[in-house]
Amino acid sequence: MRIPKRVAKRLDKYYRERKSSSVYFYPLAVYYVNNKQYDKAYEILLEGIQRFPRYALALVKIGEILYNQGSYESALAYLETAVNIQKSNVTALRLLALCYEELGKFDKALEVYERLVGLGDEDSKGKLVELAARVKPKKEELEELIGGLEEEKEGIPKIELEESEDETESSDSEDTEEEATVTLAKLYEKQGYINDAIETYKKILEKEPDNAEAKEALSRLLNNVGLDEGADNEKD
Repeated sequence: MRIPKRVAKRLDKYYRERKSSSVYFYPLAVYYVNNKQYDKAYEILLEGIQRFPRYALALVKIGEILYNQGSYESALAYLETAVNIQKSNVTALRLLALCYEELGKFDKALEVYERLVGLGDEDSKGKLVELAARVKPKKEELEELIGGLEEEKEGIPKIELEESEDETESSDSEDTEEEATVTLAKLYEKQGYINDAIETYKKILEKEPDNAEAKEALSRLLNNVGLDEGADNEKD
């Protein structure tokens, strides 16, 4: 998405005047990325997701910046959250798989490439076969997987990585149910959605009872709510 300089100036002015409610931080950040002003873009994106924690495109763009800077672990937190919000976001899935590869987590990368092939991304087929050799699944499973790819994906159009120009607002229309992650819970808490943060930590602990970080955060939030029962900690 290319934005002329004069348009970027107007976006910047509009955003600065309406920070609390404007989603124009995203196209402005994209402008800075395209002009290699990564620090500016990163700062604006962080400001934006404090107010719009479910804005998947912004989360993906932060992940992209961090990936290109070699901060793969940091990028994972944002990309995993974006994929939990929009499970069919091809851009997020590709970057997520690349991060897993860089960190040597080939089994997880393999799972992501399987999802991409299922979405019709033909370029991921080669990566799937390549990584399958590293993960070393059972022989019969590998044969079934590779054989099935040739039959199932015939005629499915390739999905492009580039973002369309009208993707300036968050869209959760296809994927409405979010998976619980510590990153998502932290975003809720930072924005003031304390009840949502508590529920998210509870969901994490249902799946991962030994998750120490989630236990500690949940205990802290419950104690805070208990000490201030008369206060309304939840935003409307």
